[in-house]
Amino acid sequence: MTAVDNATGFSTNGKVVLRHVLLLAMRGGSTVAKFLLAIYTARYLGLADLGIYGLLVGAVTIMPAIVGFGMTDWIMRKIVDLPRAEALPLVASRLGLTLSIHLIVQPLALAVDILLGEPIPLPIAVLCGAILLLENLGSEAVDMLIARRRVLLAYWLTFLRTGAWPYPVIAIGLLYPETRTLEFLLLGWLGMLAANWVIMIGLVIPEGRWRYLRPRPGSLLHDLRGSLLLYIKDVSVTVSMFVDRFLISIFLGLELTGVYTLFWSIANVVHSLSVNGVLQAQLPHLIATAQSGEPKGLRALERHLQIETGIWALLLALAAAVATPLMLPYLDRPLVQDYLPVFWVILFATLLRVAADSYGFMLLALHRDRAIAAVAFSGAIASAGLNLMLTPLAGLWGASAAYVMTSGGLFAARYALSRPDQSGEASSGADIAETEASRAAVESATLL
Repeated sequence: MTAVDNATGFSTNGKVVLRHVLLLAMRGGSTVAKFLLAIYTARYLGLADLGIYGLLVGAVTIMPAIVGFGMTDWIMRKIVDLPRAEALPLVASRLGLTLSIHLIVQPLALAVDILLGEPIPLPIAVLCGAILLLENLGSEAVDMLIARRRVLLAYWLTFLRTGAWPYPVIAIGLLYPETRTLEFLLLGWLGMLAANWVIMIGLVIPEGRWRYLRPRPGSLLHDLRGSLLLYIKDVSVTVSMFVDRFLISIFLGLELTGVYTLFWSIANVVHSLSVNGVLQAQLPHLIATAQSGEPKGLRALERHLQIETGIWALLLALAAAVATPLMLPYLDRPLVQDYLPVFWVILFATLLRVAADSYGFMLLALHRDRAIAAVAFSGAIASAGLNLMLTPLAGLWGASAAYVMTSGGLFAARYALSRPDQSGEASSGADIAETEASRAAVESATLL
């Protein structure tokens, strides 16, 4: 190998490493921002406001699944290698459907709130509705960018949408005590969402990209029919993740919801940095490798990603376990310190969730839509059932135990179903066969 080859190889490797570091830094910045916001809200606004914020975060995550109809993953797999002229109409169709649903449903929801005497104060309801809309659209747009291998841009926009706004909100709140309110927090969130969309609109103007953003209802309906199984998966996954805090708010009140949200936010740093920081960026590569019909290459990539994700998760969990007891006295919330042992249970459950989600990516790459839907639906039922049974009996201990059992069950099921003898990956036509099987399953489900 010549000196030029060595230099070129070093330069390429250096760019890859730098890119990976930037992705982790942006994901880390977003995660740290959410973590600091939870700490700030608990300390200066109160556990009840933190509980309300936690419920809104749950709604922001659940809403894309409910109005998404499973089409996001379905379209992501289709547009990975499509020409721009074919990919952008699919993206426009996807975003257009979400916008239409919000424009119909949100006015109805506000009218119901007014008729019931504003159980949610109207200014808060309007802010929450606007946040739900822009977060939903922003999340889907980022998913499409990742599918198109614009990972760095996607992570940068995600950081602006989710990680940039807490820092000024916290800084202003520390400097000006009168701004330590839930309304100001929501305004800061909404302002950055608006700025994020101004940037995204600016990105489609060069080279006339906006001309391709013409929705195609016909192809959208076809994709909608084929994505039923993924829709079941999306709704089930989000329900299993966030149903606990809604049930805690019903059975135990907003303050204990705030305690649980705080512990969950700290533990979620482990999940976000290890799964979203490592695996999500590699999803297009994982899908392309699975579709290439090379099982050995796919399994080698799987092992590499599992090892890397596992190392990150364990190191981050250790850091969280050490730092959390040292930080809690600063919050001056005795209720939080009383429930510190619950945090260890939630942290263990989060590690199981990391393992479960990593094998979930494998099932998605293998087009195992039926398995994805079945496991996710079972997980949602188990999470809701366990929380309904254990939370009234054992409080936060019961909710955290339900989290452990649900995450452990998801991990075991996804691991078993992603093994070679279960994956149907023996030939290069496996993804086609699985798609046909998925369509048959959709027809069966429709008949039932």
